Amino acid sequence: MNARMRNSREAHGAALALLSAALWGVFPVMVNRGSHHIPPLLFAAISTLLAAAGSLGYAAFKGQLYELRNRESYASLFMITLCIVIIPYTLFFIGAGKTSGMNTSLLLLSEIIFTLLFTPFIGEKTTIEKLIGAFGVFCGAALILFHGSFKLNTGDVLVILSTASYPVGNFYAKKALTRVSPSVILLVRFFLGSLFLFLLSMFVESSSTVSAVIATNWPLLSLTGFVLLGAGKIVWYEALNRVDISKAISLSMTFPLFSLIILTGFYNEPISHQQAMGIAVMLVGVFFSAKRSSVDPATTKYGQ
Repeated sequence: MNARMRNSREAHGAALALLSAALWGVFPVMVNRGSHHIPPLLFAAISTLLAAAGSLGYAAFKGQLYELRNRESYASLFMITLCIVIIPYTLFFIGAGKTSGMNTSLLLLSEIIFTLLFTPFIGEKTTIEKLIGAFGVFCGAALILFHGSFKLNTGDVLVILSTASYPVGNFYAKKALTRVSPSVILLVRFFLGSLFLFLLSMFVESSSTVSAVIATNWPLLSLTGFVLLGAGKIVWYEALNRVDISKAISLSMTFPLFSLIILTGFYNEPISHQQAMGIAVMLVGVFFSAKRSSVDPATTKYGQ
């Protein structure tokens, strides 16, 4: 691949990561609101199953369903399901219902810290540009979301823990992307994840019928399932296929900026001086993250 093609691929990947962040910016708000009147595990299970249905349609449209026969990808697909759906969704959907929407969004930023700690072990070296980009995005987002006081409760701890396994899942996603398409990864992870979440919901939650929950909450479930999880994660994996894990995560963690845009544009919430400062700091982080070239996959453990 020549330099021009590589630069074009990088730019396309960065744009897709930011689009994924825009969709993800709506997600914690919707989950926080929905978890107050929908059993959280059932909410997660239905949303994930709808995302699986959307991924099935996308994979069929792209003519990629035959890739499910690639047995070399099975171990990676299982680890993706475990580390990106089963563990984090269980913790996140329960935790989001026990804390505020602001804390839910703020604490999801923990993923960028876990990523910085994890990626050096898989061949993505830590550079000055990488640190400036990651911490710029993190600090800017914290300024946007933070409103004077902060206290951890059980829900907050669960939301933090829900991000700890993501770097491991993203490592296996990069491995899987060398063998199968993003649509196939999403189909498997969402389908297997939804089965586990349905079973878990049956054992630990009150007996709410799926049909009744869907009938009364179908707009919210359609938004979280088909759009925010389904389409949003298709965009995310297309980005991850083009840039390294650290760069993709740094850019995707701009989601609070998009949450703020939605709140000010549709709900007329004012922007404070602190939030304006946060936007400026975040844009510096985005600049350095987008400017930095991804590492050569051949030098990493997921490219081997």
